[in-house]
Amino acid sequence: MRLGILIRDGEYRDALIAKLSSYDNDLYVNIIGREKGDASDCLILTDIKPEEFESDILSRISCRTVFLSASPVVRDEGTGAFRCVFKYCSVGSLLSELILAYNEWRGNVSIRNYSGRIISVISETDTFSADKSGALARQIVYRQGGRILLMSLGYINDHGRNEEEKVNRFARLMYAIRTGRESASDSFTFTDSFGVTYLMLPVGINPMAYLGEEELKEVIKALSGRFDTLVLDMGTCLRDENMSIMKESDNIVCFGNGRRFPGLAGMISERSEAEVTHIRITGETDEALAMDDCIRKIYGKEATWEKQER
Repeated sequence: MRLGILIRDGEYRDALIAKLSSYDNDLYVNIIGREKGDASDCLILTDIKPEEFESDILSRISCRTVFLSASPVVRDEGTGAFRCVFKYCSVGSLLSELILAYNEWRGNVSIRNYSGRIISVISETDTFSADKSGALARQIVYRQGGRILLMSLGYINDHGRNEEEKVNRFARLMYAIRTGRESASDSFTFTDSFGVTYLMLPVGINPMAYLGEEELKEVIKALSGRFDTLVLDMGTCLRDENMSIMKESDNIVCFGNGRRFPGLAGMISERSEAEVTHIRITGETDEALAMDDCIRKIYGKEATWEKQER
């Protein structure tokens, strides 16, 4: 993404450029007004207020300009003549808004071939579900590599993050998917230090768990085009919609401690076309080895770490 910076606050501008440059290697930052500062092909980020521009200039640049606001921006979805973002929000939130604006300006609505691997993860108890699905996703990054999205399909989202802004990113995500703007999905995700990506949704009640089957499949289909692997943390939420997703998953992984008989793997195997891999929760070395075996089984004998060991 090419970003043109037109910010009068020099101290803020320099600090922001440093953070943006370290946050995203694919971001090209151009300071407007300096030598070689051509912004003709850039999204513009500015702290100049819309009313300070001449009307003819504003009409030409408004479609590709994000205005920095000194106060938190709270507005209903789809309202407001200009796109504004809080000047002191987190870098991740700012970058998310910039990516969304850039994709809308560019009209990225191309249809892709969806080839991402889908792994459904269930658990005998929600106590361990988030931790174990997270550990699996991190191990996939370490052993196999690629872009990994971990998404909760349970009633409680333990994989989100709280934001200082009151922005309904779920509504924006659904709008982007419904209008075919799959490439804008980067605007609604964040990546942790382990390389695992998550939807930028708040912790708590999970709106994904209340989607109908067709809507849920559309979301997963769209996101699978942006990632190499989707890890779907269902926990104990075995509602019909999630069961339908499991039937179409490439793999199902079940974490359990033997508390239930015959166990969740036995309960769902007859209803699923995918093979179920059961990992016993022990917290010991055997659990870690079982997870490695599971990843080897999913990705085949040519997994990354086996190449390295030769």
